[in-house]
Amino acid sequence: MVTTALYTGLSGLRAHQTYIDVIGNNLANVSTAGFRGSRATFSDLMSFTVRSGSAPIGSLGGQNPYQIGTGTLMGTIDTNTNQGTLQDTGRSLDVALQGRGFFTLTDGNQNFYSRVGSFGIDANRNLVDLRNGMRVVDSTGDVISVPATDTLPAQPTSRIAFQGNLPATVTGPLAEIVETASALKAGNPAAKTATAGGASAPLFDLTAYAGKSVLVSVNGGAQQTVTFPSATFGGAPVAASTVAAAFSVAGLQVTANDGAGTIQFDTVRLGAASSVKFDDGPQANGLLQAMGLNAQLVSGTESTAVSTTDLGRLTARITGYTAGDQISIGGTNANGTVFSDTFVYGAANDGTTLADLVAFINNTIDPAQGTAELTAEGKIRLSADDKGEATMSLFIGDAAGNAGKNSWPSIVVSQQGTDADSATTSIDVIDAMGRTHPVTLTFTRDLVDQDVWSMNATTDDPTATITQGSIGQIRFNDDGSFNVIGGGSNTLQFQWAGIAAGQDVRIELGTSGTFDGVAQLGNNSTIAAVDQDGYLAGTLLNVGFDTDGRLVGYYSNGQNSTIAQLRVTMFTNEAGLQRVGDTLFAGSPNSDDPIATTANAAGAGMVRAGKLENSNVDISREFVNLIEAQRGFQANSRIITTTDEILAELMNIVR
Repeated sequence: MVTTALYTGLSGLRAHQTYIDVIGNNLANVSTAGFRGSRATFSDLMSFTVRSGSAPIGSLGGQNPYQIGTGTLMGTIDTNTNQGTLQDTGRSLDVALQGRGFFTLTDGNQNFYSRVGSFGIDANRNLVDLRNGMRVVDSTGDVISVPATDTLPAQPTSRIAFQGNLPATVTGPLAEIVETASALKAGNPAAKTATAGGASAPLFDLTAYAGKSVLVSVNGGAQQTVTFPSATFGGAPVAASTVAAAFSVAGLQVTANDGAGTIQFDTVRLGAASSVKFDDGPQANGLLQAMGLNAQLVSGTESTAVSTTDLGRLTARITGYTAGDQISIGGTNANGTVFSDTFVYGAANDGTTLADLVAFINNTIDPAQGTAELTAEGKIRLSADDKGEATMSLFIGDAAGNAGKNSWPSIVVSQQGTDADSATTSIDVIDAMGRTHPVTLTFTRDLVDQDVWSMNATTDDPTATITQGSIGQIRFNDDGSFNVIGGGSNTLQFQWAGIAAGQDVRIELGTSGTFDGVAQLGNNSTIAAVDQDGYLAGTLLNVGFDTDGRLVGYYSNGQNSTIAQLRVTMFTNEAGLQRVGDTLFAGSPNSDDPIATTANAAGAGMVRAGKLENSNVDISREFVNLIEAQRGFQANSRIITTTDEILAELMNIVR
């Protein structure tokens, strides 16, 4: 049995030597991209049975088997299928798999599998593995060819997508309106009446006040002095007209009635801004009383002018009109044509009231362009008959040389004429030859149903003809979301010079019931044509991979196109693959058949461009394993030397 220990130790030496070989290979490939490390496991050899085990019998207990082991052997060398870390390389054709699967390569006869995507392009423009020259297989099983130069043909526009807002607040169409900036008022003057009294009536007895004076303030102005001379008033009582003649006061009209013995004092100004106040002059106490007057301030009154208000009774009066005074009327009609005429004041002439003046204006303007009126607010208003943009104006002013005069208020535009609410955007439409054509798209609110819009396409391009340019019945829901294009067509059609067939372009306003396109909210317009699917012709600039393993060509027109897609191969048992060098694997009976798929499909991982997968060897673990293997080898060596010493002692028993 001593010799058995020699062979047991020998088996341990052999097994641990293999273990060290596995560790050495792992450490040698610690920097090898895509390398998958190996793990060694041991199994014991068959044991020599000295005595078999026995079951308990009667009063005797059972006994375990009596066996002596005969050593160890290498049970398995397993492949570590864990993901390695990814390292940036900066090369667009370097790729790594994050997840399960293998890139597929071919030598023309057999497929091989690798986790390393260090790809490049050879002289024949084939995509190859730079390490071994094998060609890369695409998802259809063919090798991948990368064009050196490539032209991506133009794609004509087939749809235009819109986003933004059409205003829910209606602001048009509106008729233009011009009117007086302020309301006209009918006014009454501030008035006082002097009445003769006493035994001398209807004469005024002012003999006791001869040479005295009264003070008069008109419209809040400075006091003016009225003196009664002794030569006129000192001898005897006088008639009302004599007293009235003494009142030469600016802004005051004085009217005498000798028969009644009264004098009427009225301000020339009319309305609430007019006032009059009398006061006794110095040393003339009692003079106002002698004339039947008092010192109380009185003011005029006013009210909104009406159609029957006399033009001479407006608070804008500076001096009252008399028959024959002229008022100039002029301006422009809604269409820009000029009108003018002269209104002559007087009952025997054109009239005296505001109604007469408004009627005269209506006879002067073009009756098909507008209408004049006196509003309930007392404004003279001229309104365009038709809605839309207009150039309407009106002027009212007194002619030079009139006896009477009004300070007529200015006439301003109170409402600009506007067309129906509209919003405009534009976009370039591309034809089949790759030519661009600017197209303007105008959304217009319906004049009758204000919740409905239409769209019209126009262009200034002389090479373009729009054969179908209108989209009608664009409707929205109550919450402002897009509803439907109810006009029967959502397609524009263009005809381009040099191209026989017409080009249809579909209009996309969004999904019904959502706000992912055009909406009708608030009062701001933000509508815009945000996208169209056409593009110009382009040349190939660069290629690169996306996360699905597609080799994408990038062109000078900003577009990209898929050239090919990498095949990713899956195996039921990845650990069962056979290593064939160059970090390549081949199928084996225990790996099962290859499953051809693409990245991000059927459980395969995603492709990460510009990266390579590092070795999955854990250096620290391998060094620990190396120490373990070394100590195991030493221990088995000790078994052999110890057994040898025992045998030597045995040989020395007989001397």
